[in-house]
Amino acid sequence: MGLAFLDRELRFRFVSNALITLSGLPGTSYEGRSTGEVWPGLAPGLAPLLSLALEGEQVVGARVSGLLGSQAGKSVRHFRVSVLPASSGGLRSGVGLMLEDETERVEQELALRGSEERLRDLVAVSCDGFFLHEAGLILEASRPLASLLGSTPEEMVGQPVARWVAPESREAVQRILSRQLESPYELTGLRSDGKRLFLEVLGRQVEYAGRIVRMAAVWDISARKASEEAAARADAFREQLLGVVGHDLRAPLQAIQLSVGTLQRGGGLNESQERQVTHLATATKRMERMIHELLDFTRARLAGGLPMHPVPLSLDKLLERVVKEFHVSHPTRLIVSKVEDDVRGTWDESRLGQLLDNLVGNAVQHSPPDTPVEVRLAGLADGITLTVRNEGPPVPLEERATLFEPFKRGKRASGDGLGLGLYIARQIVVAHGGRISVESGVGQGTRFIVWLPRHAPGA
Repeated sequence: MGLAFLDRELRFRFVSNALITLSGLPGTSYEGRSTGEVWPGLAPGLAPLLSLALEGEQVVGARVSGLLGSQAGKSVRHFRVSVLPASSGGLRSGVGLMLEDETERVEQELALRGSEERLRDLVAVSCDGFFLHEAGLILEASRPLASLLGSTPEEMVGQPVARWVAPESREAVQRILSRQLESPYELTGLRSDGKRLFLEVLGRQVEYAGRIVRMAAVWDISARKASEEAAARADAFREQLLGVVGHDLRAPLQAIQLSVGTLQRGGGLNESQERQVTHLATATKRMERMIHELLDFTRARLAGGLPMHPVPLSLDKLLERVVKEFHVSHPTRLIVSKVEDDVRGTWDESRLGQLLDNLVGNAVQHSPPDTPVEVRLAGLADGITLTVRNEGPPVPLEERATLFEPFKRGKRASGDGLGLGLYIARQIVVAHGGRISVESGVGQGTRFIVWLPRHAPGA
């Protein structure tokens, strides 16, 4: 700390060695000279303080910034100044001056303040609002956050955080605050008007006014929550509806099938009647297929996959049976099958029959009637490969990403199905621990490729 004494004319009469060192000026530069002559860069800030002390008022701890002594071209320095009136024989004799250089501390404060401002700016653009709190009391709140909560920053400062938290979330939030967790968490916020909104909060320790406090970034996730809840309700409703429809339709459908079978076996129908009964039998078979697809879809969604019952099986015999059935139902179509090497393993026979039926039926549906459908089975060391190819137009690129999704039907779909065939085919392959893919291009047709391990999981 530098010390000096100035007379009634505010001219230096004494300067301590510390002040001489601090200013960088020799002691001879001070005697009989004013602060304006010796410290022109600091005099504007000092002059009012010196005048007050000369009138008998004490000035303690004032802050003055400027250039001190021979510091031309250098950066501004910051001082804490005290000026005390001095008397001799009852008369004002001058003033005592004390200067403490606090440039380093002020620069640190300015750097910290700048860092805090940058942090606030960064948080402000990366979230919907932020606040700082200490022991659960709000120290500062951003204007966007206050607006989100139907308040103002001034109203929020000094209030407990719990005021803006819905009662059902307060206990959890208090627990999180006490543990000072630094991972995102969700809560139900409470606006000033009593309305609730869903928020996500992430807290971090920061330095604020020379002490460690908590800064919390806040995101409004109300729209996302509403969307998730709506999607969940829609999924639940659809699954319940499909389950009920699938089960309740089977009884009347079986009655229709029994009646149709009785009419066909009984004979005595004329040509027109026989044709109508045949159409009815075809329609009931298609309806039965849709119901089975609905039930499989419901099982896959609710149970997390299709139930499997693996047994020892040779796929060449299963493929032969499926192809024979298609020759009966589509006598004009050419279906070419080829089997290579060992195709024995342990799989669910009914499910793989359904897989073949879906893939071959899809190939027949989406290819010209005068083109062949090729089905190939090949045994490999670690499993088997099934390939089903048709010469129809290529699958558009925008449809391939959703080809195996439920209720997705391409632009060329006939309208007879529900759009579940390929979805169920994929579920069957996944349940066997395999994989399925599609290749399609101009001049190449469309080819579905299935790989299955020799033995299904649980075999």
